[in-house]
Amino acid sequence: MLHPSGPSRLGLSPLPRSLLIGALAFALCLAAQAVFHGDATRMLIWPASGVGFAFAWRFGRVWALPAGFGAAAWALLALGEPLLVAAAGAGSVAGAVAAATLLRRINDWKPAEYRLQAVLRFVAVTLLAAATLDGLILAAALLWLDVLPQAQPQGVVVAAWLSAALGTLLVAPAVLACIDEAVPEPEASLSGAPLADLSALVLTLLVIGASLVAAGWDIHYAYMLAFFYFPIVAWSAIRMSERGNALTLLLSALPLLASRSYLAPLAGDGFHRTFEASLIVFCAALVALVLQSVAADRRLALVRVARQARQDMTTGLLNDRGLLAEFGDRLASPTRTNFGLIGVHLHNFDSVNDLCGAIQALQLEQSVAALLQRQPQLQLAARLSSGRYALVVSVDTVAQVRGVARDVYSQLSGQLFATEHGSLRLQVCVGGLLIDRHALVNSDDCLSSLSDALSIAASVRDPQLFVEPLSQMMIDARRAHQSKIEHIREAIRDGRLELYAQTVIDPDATDDRRSYEVLTRLRDRDGSLIQPPEFLTLAMQAQMSVALDRAVIARSFEWLATHPAALERTHKCSINLSGATMSDGTIADYIRQQRTLYGIPADKIVFEITESEAIRNPSAASRLVDELKSQGFGIALDDFGTGLATFEYLKRFPLDYVKIDGSFIRNLISSAIDEEIVLATIRVARRLNLRTIAEHVHSDGIYARLRELGVDYLQGDLFGRAQPIQSLFDGPPSAAAAAATATAIANRQPSFSSDLSPH
Repeated sequence: MLHPSGPSRLGLSPLPRSLLIGALAFALCLAAQAVFHGDATRMLIWPASGVGFAFAWRFGRVWALPAGFGAAAWALLALGEPLLVAAAGAGSVAGAVAAATLLRRINDWKPAEYRLQAVLRFVAVTLLAAATLDGLILAAALLWLDVLPQAQPQGVVVAAWLSAALGTLLVAPAVLACIDEAVPEPEASLSGAPLADLSALVLTLLVIGASLVAAGWDIHYAYMLAFFYFPIVAWSAIRMSERGNALTLLLSALPLLASRSYLAPLAGDGFHRTFEASLIVFCAALVALVLQSVAADRRLALVRVARQARQDMTTGLLNDRGLLAEFGDRLASPTRTNFGLIGVHLHNFDSVNDLCGAIQALQLEQSVAALLQRQPQLQLAARLSSGRYALVVSVDTVAQVRGVARDVYSQLSGQLFATEHGSLRLQVCVGGLLIDRHALVNSDDCLSSLSDALSIAASVRDPQLFVEPLSQMMIDARRAHQSKIEHIREAIRDGRLELYAQTVIDPDATDDRRSYEVLTRLRDRDGSLIQPPEFLTLAMQAQMSVALDRAVIARSFEWLATHPAALERTHKCSINLSGATMSDGTIADYIRQQRTLYGIPADKIVFEITESEAIRNPSAASRLVDELKSQGFGIALDDFGTGLATFEYLKRFPLDYVKIDGSFIRNLISSAIDEEIVLATIRVARRLNLRTIAEHVHSDGIYARLRELGVDYLQGDLFGRAQPIQSLFDGPPSAAAAAATATAIANRQPSFSSDLSPH
């Protein structure tokens, strides 16, 4: 209400408005006359000055004049002194015009950012400008007429200043509250309602009643009770809106001032007792105005923080948290109807960011948000992440969802986004779901299913569009998937991990030693085994690969340390590291700690890194390989041949072994291409002094051919399936493994310099 501009509900022509202002000033002066009596009548709170300031502030300085005429008319009727009539009219106008002019110039120089700042400016100009001018005019008239002979001149000046200040502080906010349109204030009890809080009025009346009763014993007790007015106005100011506080303050102050004025003669010094009562109300008004502005600023700050938590600041749409909250409320509504959930993903948004810069990418997102907000039947729109959006639309059928999704796709897909740095065409996929009114779903189910729909849309050809009803089967499948992930997470956390091993035919191992690869199984809650194809993929999706690898390393080292005979018979123990683990900058230190803790010789351990992951993050792979080699571990490049530029990475990394991918071994006999790839790998490996390992050897024919080609190490079901690691050492090796080991040892080659040729 103390802002320089704003909507007003007083849409009157000049003459009716002037009459209304004058009548209001006249009526408030009559109310002030009822409050004070005797000589104190001439020490009015000057409500006309507050009226003049309110209208001069809202509509312009000239509108303070009608308030002056209203005050002069009352003075002529009530006082009859021409000088007091002139003082009433001039005082009501001069202070109001000066304060409104000064406050407007301050706001033009620097607008108030918070309500507390606006209130402090209002209080300052009231006390320094309005009250000073009004008080001097009133005091001069009173001293000239010698109306108050019992008072000192300086006392008259101070009392006139106080009454003028109190009039503006009480009346101006209340008048503005009535003529301004209500501005909604979050969490305010009245939210700008024109009525005051009756509880504050009732408490004030109770204080007045107690004062009147106390005056029967001692007048000093009555004045002491007046100080209970402070907690009343403070409590009211904190819990009310700006409008409600202004009206409550005025309506509660008038009866309190009246009771003080009528009790003053009982104390024997009416002038000073009235002055003290005015001072109490003046201080209470200051407290109320400041506390209300502080409380309003706090509520506004909380609302802004809550809005930032639910709203995306880049586009003005909801963010993911806001969408979940709104979505949850919608799903919980007992009267909800069918509606559609549509997801939009800009495939090449990262390219826009790289090619055009962050500012252009921001403009693109804002343009897309504006386009989405213009869609028909739109209820909610949210930005989930960079280039990903979600819409909630009011529809009844899948066909209607598909229609809206198709419109969005046609408006975005293939559009040329041009900037001064370059241009590209937007690549978009759109997925949609129909949420039935009877479906028993929650927000997470819907957003997860929408993510699946977007994945399906991204996998199809133009148009990359996929819409379907959200069926219970989809929800059950998603929940089952999440349940499996939780089972795996729980199994890793609780240590339900089983070590298995598969034999590796090693020509460097003696008859009583074993080379093997450590494999992993997980125990479910019911004790059944979860096989690797099931839990490895889920562990990767749930970002549990690092935790799983760390658990396998720790369990393997612990098992070897607690089985010294098996450790003694171990020639080489291979352990796999996932791509996520390779990118973990602390894994090398973790391996060092575990090796030191369990006392495992580093030369017995070989870590296998995947070729495709090494290519994806070569710097992390190179750093990890160097750190592990410095500790004395062996390094094998797993799944060799499935990536790109593979021979380049054989030269880059200080490897010990190259493990040829099983996809080239399975069809080795029947595929000449696979044989050429295996042969080329063997040749390059020998030139680089690397040993080769062939996995997935499952037949005698493949075994024989690999021997002819010169593969160094062999692994596969032909020599033994994966078994619990303890079983590997308890029993003798299989006949095929024993024969292959004997043959490998007999044919052990002293060097890698021989040339190979296909047979």
